[in-house]
Amino acid sequence: MGLSACGTSITGGRTMEPVAVLDYVVPTGLPYIMTDLSGYSTDSQKTAYLRPVPDQEEVLYFSVRNLDQDRIVYEGMFEEVTGNDAIKRADFSSLTLDGNYRIECDIYGCSENFSITSDHYARESEQAKNRMMEKLKDLSATPGAVLDYLQAYEWYWIKPDENVPEEAIVSSAPEELVCVRDWISGSDYSESVGTDAVIYAAILAKFSFLYKEYDSALATECLQKASSIYSQSGNVLKSDSAAFRALAELYRTSGDSTYAAELLAYKDYFSSPDAYPDEGYMYGAMTYIVTRQSVDKELCNMLVNSILSNAQLINNRKRDITDPLSSQTGSPEEMIGYIRLLMSANYILQGYEYDRTMQMMLHYLSGLNVESSVYTPEDGGAGVYCLIYGCMAKLESEGKL
Repeated sequence: MGLSACGTSITGGRTMEPVAVLDYVVPTGLPYIMTDLSGYSTDSQKTAYLRPVPDQEEVLYFSVRNLDQDRIVYEGMFEEVTGNDAIKRADFSSLTLDGNYRIECDIYGCSENFSITSDHYARESEQAKNRMMEKLKDLSATPGAVLDYLQAYEWYWIKPDENVPEEAIVSSAPEELVCVRDWISGSDYSESVGTDAVIYAAILAKFSFLYKEYDSALATECLQKASSIYSQSGNVLKSDSAAFRALAELYRTSGDSTYAAELLAYKDYFSSPDAYPDEGYMYGAMTYIVTRQSVDKELCNMLVNSILSNAQLINNRKRDITDPLSSQTGSPEEMIGYIRLLMSANYILQGYEYDRTMQMMLHYLSGLNVESSVYTPEDGGAGVYCLIYGCMAKLESEGKL
């Protein structure tokens, strides 16, 4: 191909036949070139991986074909991956033209098609929100997914206050919250076994906090029900992370000192250097940290340090964690947990410390993995992806990718 070591964007391009390479290994299952099957954001880092066949002639160069124009628009050289000689990296981050593409190279043919768009994460966020709203409307949403959805609403979807006439406040409640209101009226997990009842109490308390400006009577009713459910089931789950999250939501919404005292009992857990903020502890901590109620500064510092220190540990391992063939990657569920932690750390820092690492992990979950598959959580992932893509859409809109 006569290319330099660095990738070259071909502004004029050249028309080629639809099948660019005749000498290639016919795939017998998994593709040899792994890409993010959901696509890439225009200004984000864009990488793909080649897994060469042992003893096959080495392939040095790759090209990116714009399928809309049927021409090669970028050419580059595969890079070695530190610590893993079983794969090679193709970096085409400087390609920023919206469109549909595929990667091609000698011997191995082409990748699956993918897109590059300036609103990639915004679209994914909107799709996740719409999927979740449909689940809320047909009452199929799980309590855990609903709590993720409300967290996404609080962090990423709340719009600036507008001048709304007092008589129009109830009817002006955003559709995102109206769906939750209707789900609550049609669902009752108060008698559920295990943590579902406590999660339901957390939902009611958080919804009460978010909905009180639209319907204070309903918000009060939800808070009272949340308190009743917690008093019946929360005590059974002392020191459980779901109970901690419910307590944090109840305290923020009610200001009841009884909940504040119970939260202090978790100091013993967070004082341990091995304390890890799982989902319940993490979001409960975030709620406690931002509340306008009186808080214990020592507990606040413990919560912040636990989230930030563990996020940094994860960030330090990002190369191994997102290596498609690494034995240290862990399960997709663990990867989702890592992203949750990094999002929370970014929120605390009010910065973009971990946005690149989150992107790498999302790429892994969307095709840059050993099976070249797109991971979807058991519940469809609508709730957690509202959170994740809400975060990434915000970064995208701010030009921070």
